[in-house]
Amino acid sequence: MRIAVSIVILASLVSACGGSQLPPEQRAEREAKLAQTDAALSEAKTVTVNGKTFRVAHVTERDQALVDLVGPSTPYFAADIEAASRTATGCAGSFDPGILAFLGGDIATTDLAALRTKVSGRFAGWSVSLEC
Repeated sequence: MRIAVSIVILASLVSACGGSQLPPEQRAEREAKLAQTDAALSEAKTVTVNGKTFRVAHVTERDQALVDLVGPSTPYFAADIEAASRTATGCAGSFDPGILAFLGGDIATTDLAALRTKVSGRFAGWSVSLEC
């Protein structure tokens, strides 16, 4: 029994350390996108919409804004995100629900502050597609 448990633990460790490896082209593309995001975040603007303050980073290479609430958590919605992106960039923006589209229900009335608390790891902001 001890041997079986040891083998299972060892196999788990080995598989966790291996992870998936991206091909060099995809790795380079990912690194380029991260660099674009970091550059946009370093020049992000702060705007206030409906009494809430947002940080808006305009990623011009992707016609995208990354929007995140600044300060204490308070309910906010897709319309707030779109308005913040419009105020900061001067472009029309549409919230990109991404995986949220699969949650069901009305995304327009979903409290993004509540969802934000469930995001772990790097979060640059909610994505908004821009038309300038």
